[in-house]
Amino acid sequence: MKHILIMGSGAVGGFYGAHLAQSEELMVTFVARGTHRDIMQKNGLRITGEMELHLDNLNVVGDPSDAPEPPDLVIVTVKSFDTREAIRRLRPVIKNNTQILTLQNGLENYEWLADAFGSSKVIRGFCRIGVEITEPGTIDYRGFSEVCFGEENGASSNRVLQLQKIFQYHGLACNVSPNIKKEAWLKFIWNGVFNMLTGLANVTIDRLFEEEHAYATAWQLFYEMQSVASASGVSITDDEGAVIIDEAQDLGAFRTSTYQDRQRGKPLEFDAFCGYITRKAEIFELSTPANRTLYALYRMLPESSGSNI
Repeated sequence: MKHILIMGSGAVGGFYGAHLAQSEELMVTFVARGTHRDIMQKNGLRITGEMELHLDNLNVVGDPSDAPEPPDLVIVTVKSFDTREAIRRLRPVIKNNTQILTLQNGLENYEWLADAFGSSKVIRGFCRIGVEITEPGTIDYRGFSEVCFGEENGASSNRVLQLQKIFQYHGLACNVSPNIKKEAWLKFIWNGVFNMLTGLANVTIDRLFEEEHAYATAWQLFYEMQSVASASGVSITDDEGAVIIDEAQDLGAFRTSTYQDRQRGKPLEFDAFCGYITRKAEIFELSTPANRTLYALYRMLPESSGSNI
């Protein structure tokens, strides 16, 4: 895997791409857009905050087809609502030996990518990280970086072990999970609680624990997602819910990605969470009133539609 294409070079893709681009053994191509792309092409990419890093002379393009050569690995980090468009734009550059790693929010992206390119080419994953684009070409890193991925059957395949080696060699915390479906659901539930509540209320995480009704709603959202997960064949315990919810208090005034997007008037990634749960609940004939209410309220916001790709 010598040539890595970062499909979506925002805060997450830019951060991980920057680390990989330091290697003399790898060629990294960043797919970016707008002013952020223009600044990266001209001045490079800066990482600030808990880590200081400045890279210049990067390969930055506006479309995957403009990359200097077909990639061996594509890391997909676009928002969920941009996945189908990303698939369309990636088709011309995906070759027989290309592997695709999704580090996106939500559960549907893996299925869409696997349907498009085949499960033998796609690896399910996600990340836990605190990053934010503070200005075009600059990403502020606030800690919590960990990448998690794995095979659907839990096997330690050559491709996931090779990916693990690449990430760890470049100083990136990485975990190969033997149960990636459950790990993905746990991350999904965290986002389904905290991204959705902070994005709608337009507050940081700490504010949710200052209001008893918000805290109660967090638990209601968890129980609804727990029931849908169970119907989907994934068991999530109440103790795991306590880890998800109560340990988030330690994050303080954490700015979730949905809150960041709301602050900037950007399209909001809600359909992948409360929308997904609402649709799945209808299929399984389950009641999910809290998620349904969030979904209805999000749909009325001016940021409820649009694309960032």
